[in-house]
Amino acid sequence: MPIRRSGVAAAFTSSGGGGGGSAFSTTFAGTENPISEGAIWLNGELDGGDWHDCLTTSGRCVGAADNFVSRYADDIACLKTSYRAFNAAQWAQATLYLAGGYTGGGGSHECELLLRWSISSGVARGYEAAIGIRPAGTYAFIVRWNGSLGDYTALWDPSGSVGSYTNTPTAMANGDVMRAEISSGNVISLYQNSILLGSVSDGTWASGQPGMGFWPVDGATAGNAGWLDFSADDL
Repeated sequence: MPIRRSGVAAAFTSSGGGGGGSAFSTTFAGTENPISEGAIWLNGELDGGDWHDCLTTSGRCVGAADNFVSRYADDIACLKTSYRAFNAAQWAQATLYLAGGYTGGGGSHECELLLRWSISSGVARGYEAAIGIRPAGTYAFIVRWNGSLGDYTALWDPSGSVGSYTNTPTAMANGDVMRAEISSGNVISLYQNSILLGSVSDGTWASGQPGMGFWPVDGATAGNAGWLDFSADDL
């Protein structure tokens, strides 16, 4: 299970495998817009058209855009199947980056872990497990993206009645570790520093890739929140 980390590794490393192989891992050593890392990532605008890309800079990954034509055109990226096809049971984990004195930059910010994800022209679908940071507090949720821009289904939300509500997220801090998992039984779980925040079952999407995303909300600055690293493997 994840633990809170205090430092940032210095390089991008990965070795495929899964199911006994090594986990994919990156610390975003390069400066790329959009993220590529040797052409292993699909991006929301470059490959999907209707969304936005992710970029890497100074050892972190953030959204490439913070001025969206559509409110739902998140900055998203997922690993290509040509690099490695992940099993249906999989996890994704990342360490939170928050700029010093972060207040949301006029809005709030959502940082996303994506599971069983797919991006193609006009299509982005899979499961999003996310945390939100805003001056008034933090929140967490799990939703299913159904394919087209703005088409999503809420699966777990502490303010609603669906899913298994376990814990509210504590105040988010630079260095917090977030982890999302989906089991072979289609149970999706979200953790903060090893603490289960919530879980829900959904089997709509049977396959797809791990990924990440961002949503700078209502005037937030994209570069003020993101991930310091990202890792993924078969569960």
